Amino acid sequence: MADRAAVSAVARVVLLGCGLLALALGVHVCWVWSGHGATSPLRLWSPWALIEISILVGTAMVVLRCVLVPAQRVAWVLVAVASAAYGVGYVVWDRLIAAGNPLPSFSLADAFWLPGLPLVAVAVWLLSRPLVGGVGVVGIWDAVVAGTLGAAVMALMLGREVLTWADGSPLDAVVTLGYPALTIVVVGMLGSVLALAHWRLDPAWLLLSTSVLLMAIANALVSRLLATGSEGVELVDQVYGFAAVALAAAAWQRPRRMSARSLDRWTILAPLLCAGVAVLILVVVTATAQPAVAAVFAAISVLAALARIGFGVRQLLDAGEQHRLAITDELTGLYNRRGFLRGVEEALASDNRRTRALLLLDLDRFKEVNDGLGHQIGDQLLAVLAPRLAGALNSDDLLARLGGDEFAVLTSAPTAVDADRAVQGLAERLLAAVRMPLPIGGIAVPMDVSIGVAVEGDAPPTGTVGERTLELLRCADTAMYRAKGERLGWVRYDSIGPDLQRDSLQRAAELRSLLIGAGTGAYGQLEMHYQALVATAATAPARVEALVRWRHPVHGMIAPDHFLGLAERTGLTPYLTRRVLGMALDQVARWRQGGADVEVSVNLSASDLCHPAMVDEVLEGLAVRGLPSSALTVEITEQVAIGDLDTGRDFLALLRSAGVGVAIDDFGTGYSALSYLQRLPATELKLDRSLTAKLVDDPAAAAIVRACIDLAHTLGLEVVAEGVETPEQARQLVSAGADRLQGWLFGKPQPGGAEPPVVLPLAAAQL
Repeated sequence: MADRAAVSAVARVVLLGCGLLALALGVHVCWVWSGHGATSPLRLWSPWALIEISILVGTAMVVLRCVLVPAQRVAWVLVAVASAAYGVGYVVWDRLIAAGNPLPSFSLADAFWLPGLPLVAVAVWLLSRPLVGGVGVVGIWDAVVAGTLGAAVMALMLGREVLTWADGSPLDAVVTLGYPALTIVVVGMLGSVLALAHWRLDPAWLLLSTSVLLMAIANALVSRLLATGSEGVELVDQVYGFAAVALAAAAWQRPRRMSARSLDRWTILAPLLCAGVAVLILVVVTATAQPAVAAVFAAISVLAALARIGFGVRQLLDAGEQHRLAITDELTGLYNRRGFLRGVEEALASDNRRTRALLLLDLDRFKEVNDGLGHQIGDQLLAVLAPRLAGALNSDDLLARLGGDEFAVLTSAPTAVDADRAVQGLAERLLAAVRMPLPIGGIAVPMDVSIGVAVEGDAPPTGTVGERTLELLRCADTAMYRAKGERLGWVRYDSIGPDLQRDSLQRAAELRSLLIGAGTGAYGQLEMHYQALVATAATAPARVEALVRWRHPVHGMIAPDHFLGLAERTGLTPYLTRRVLGMALDQVARWRQGGADVEVSVNLSASDLCHPAMVDEVLEGLAVRGLPSSALTVEITEQVAIGDLDTGRDFLALLRSAGVGVAIDDFGTGYSALSYLQRLPATELKLDRSLTAKLVDDPAAAAIVRACIDLAHTLGLEVVAEGVETPEQARQLVSAGADRLQGWLFGKPQPGGAEPPVVLPLAAAQL
């Protein structure tokens, strides 16, 4: 692969050349249009000379793109072959004209021109797959419906004249009609792709669409002019030159990611409308003396439309199920975090004047149940508790499991006074529902819960709907911690005294000012430290983990444990993540510019997984710094990833598909359910320090570590062992097959400097 800067320079030169060719074609067309075609200075050796030059030069530009840029190379090779075939066809046509012999309806030039259209169709299909993945088959059906319907219309309009011009020869008729028919198939495919992508045209697809449409227009006009014996073919042929130039320019555009359109009623209605038009054509052909080929195309369109309707119905059903799964907690069947936050935002955005209240529930001693009875019993307890909580709610209340043992309820009342009474009664009913022993596995498990309540008026009413939602959740979370800390059962946010709030709220305000409201100078309080992830294989690239620190002007250096939780509770985590990600990528870019090929790992939190825009921000952060996706690995703790499995899986899948590494952090501290690893698009497993700490002295711990490493490798995951502090630990981990080691044995986290804190790869013999 060529250097990125060199490719960009070539692209600029190619686009300039495309502009000059288009300008030359425009001048020539204007000259021909004015009636002076024979005297045009750009006519050169024949009326088609400029077309030949444009197509062949455009082909060379596409070939150059295939050589220098590996992305989507197969598709653009097909485009180059198709373009070359068109160019050779025009050279042959020019020579046949120059010979002065009578030209048959099907000439040697047609043998080059006709294969170009199917090649372009296959190329469009290949180019569409990474843009709207999963709709390839459906796109083909859409293209068949639209293409055959367009061919039927074309046959109905031109069929009799075309067949007359072709002297009744079936081969000549098929060839003459084949140009517009095949081109319309390509247009149909293009239309289906663009429709599924919200018709959001990036420059590459805009130019590609323009090229295909120009070919369609030219094919249709040439067929009409030749069939009727009209003049003007030379002028229309110039359109092929513009199409070739647009195709070459499209090849050198950087494609952007487009998402597939959400399915709706048009998924069914569009093919129904096409089928109706095709049936009407069948009626017209039957009632009049129109050619049978129109009926054939119309019949194919009807059959394809019926098949497409079947696909559309199945798509709608699948889309509904996928949407349900995306907002549903798999274990309890309740809304998950994503569904709940969406419901709260919709409620706050509605124009009714009801007062909303949010109740946040956190089970007490649930960890004891998990540790004492096992995670399977804990899961059963949550599944049994969910319907009991639902039974305590009002009919229009919203209940969700946010993750782990945390539930949330959204309720509303006509007025603020009614809301005060409503939340009190609801909180008492929820307490009673949880405190009633839960029958699990033949035993009655006693449980308790802490509830934090925040009424809409308790949180500041300013900001966007999303910000108000997070603020309401923050207030409920603050109240819940007060209830849990003092064992009060439930607490409303406005009842918390100022003394208790002062420390945490002051720290939260400082953090908010640091991340949102301060000038750029305040960002200097955040520092990034980096710790090496030492590879055990000599071929592995160097990597460091980015760890944030807060250098407070009064309290000095604050460790992450003292403000990351606060950021999560106050809704500031996305802002902190953006800052940390930006600083880490800036540092890696500087190291790489200095010649150090270093990768970096950055931690993400539960809040980040609920922000779909975060994926685009991560990829944009890599792109603007010229970093490959492989330079970044995101780390998610297993509790975060499994707490909302569907959301975590979808979020991580988007990053993984773009080439970003995904690591499951702190493995061994939470669920540690190995079956979840198959469902998460991870590339790496990080063993928690609690496993490596006992490695040397505890044979059982050593066996567990080896089993985890072997299983991870079987699943195709690399393994990083954290907390390595002694040479003996390192030796045993290398022997067990760990891919990377991290810990104080190789150095503490260090501030970013001119040189990255990397350690050369290890081997067992070195330890």
